[in-house]
Amino acid sequence: MDAAFVETGRGLDGWPDPHPDRMPLEEEYSRVTNPQRWRILAARAEAWFAAMAAAGVAEIEETAVTWREQPRIPVDHTFRAVPLASGAIPLVVAWNRIEEVDWPAVVLGVGNPAEVVTIVPDCACDACDSGSQDALNELDEYVLGVVTGSYRRLRRGRREITVFSKDHRSWSGFERRRLKLWKLLPGRFVGVPTAATPEMIATGYYTTKASDFQSKPKWLRALVKAIADKLVNDGSSPKRLRRKRSRRRKVAKKVEQVLANPKRWHQLQGSPWLNDNQEHGGEVIEGIAELPDLIEGPSLTEVLAEVRDEERY
Repeated sequence: MDAAFVETGRGLDGWPDPHPDRMPLEEEYSRVTNPQRWRILAARAEAWFAAMAAAGVAEIEETAVTWREQPRIPVDHTFRAVPLASGAIPLVVAWNRIEEVDWPAVVLGVGNPAEVVTIVPDCACDACDSGSQDALNELDEYVLGVVTGSYRRLRRGRREITVFSKDHRSWSGFERRRLKLWKLLPGRFVGVPTAATPEMIATGYYTTKASDFQSKPKWLRALVKAIADKLVNDGSSPKRLRRKRSRRRKVAKKVEQVLANPKRWHQLQGSPWLNDNQEHGGEVIEGIAELPDLIEGPSLTEVLAEVRDEERY
């Protein structure tokens, strides 16, 4: 991949953390300076696919994919690496016209239909920017997680566990549900749809006010704020911190138990792309032009060059 990145990243410069020793400024949160520079992520994705093709571990294709849930950013270039190893899951990389959008990013997905693994960067504003190397490292970690077979995603109801690598995992849905006080009040204080049916109106729980969400009354907002302030102020007490750590340990233990025995959990996982004969990769390539043509029609090199020439990414 490093050898391929020399070619795909030619002319693209990295940049350091713009605020290594200070907090971001307020105006940086709504600003994206030079979105074109994020093309370096698309170049990194190209390098990964070039390396996969050169090593003979996957076939690369430009194709429309079906997403289990559509990515939260628009994409108009989608490539898929279909591994040759038995039991391995495909890797999808998609990106948008980086010069023309508010949020330049690369989307990684796995499987068919594709499930979004991550979006890099998670936010492209100047405040969240920590430098190009952090973003490249993040992209590499997720790609390697899929290629090495470390990536796992488990679902059961509202609970979800995702393993990206040996030392990186996340989960959701294990925490206690928080009760929203205004949901205990009469229906006129509850967010309601504008298209309420006659049956809904008859129950008195919904109204026909021309608003997608009716705001809470001032006294309720003040009550919620007072309770929140109390919880925040008490949150720094040693006793409360001990309780939080204890809850985190209990949840982490449950996650470990599920990973060890995922019975009745829906699981997405693939085998490693590399076998014993391929673990060291293929020959080091001198440039992208030497890649084999593994897809019907134009080669990956030609497709990517055309995209680059038209300044479409």
